[in-house]
Amino acid sequence: MPIYAIVVTSGREELVADILANEGKNGKYAIYSIMQIPGVKGYLFVETTNSLELQRAVLGIRHVKRVIPQEIPIEDLLKYFEEEKVKYDINDIVEVLSGAFKGTRGKIINIDEKKKEVTIELIDVPVPLQLNVPINSLKLIEKSK
Repeated sequence: MPIYAIVVTSGREELVADILANEGKNGKYAIYSIMQIPGVKGYLFVETTNSLELQRAVLGIRHVKRVIPQEIPIEDLLKYFEEEKVKYDINDIVEVLSGAFKGTRGKIINIDEKKKEVTIELIDVPVPLQLNVPINSLKLIEKSK
């Protein structure tokens, strides 16, 4: 099925997606899926039979600016779903993104590839503390030299 883009008011993507989903569920229009990509503000991507069907579906919906009539190739959307691989090294400075120590910085002292975990020593605390943290809950702040 082809995918088309809708330009909507920034910040109202979820509201428009809910309205379109209800239109599709009611069987009024042939809407098969709706994608709201977190990093892309002001756009919704809709899988439907053709752009005319989508234009009929959004007619009268508030916050919809326009439908882009050209089909969006799936390859253009796949880049938003690829996980960014960051390679960490010993002595890198990282920030914890989740959990009880969210927002604190630490220095990597050990990396366990099998468990996908790193051991960090917290920097911002008065008492040195070591934590085992999942790799995907870290953000690289400074690379070691």
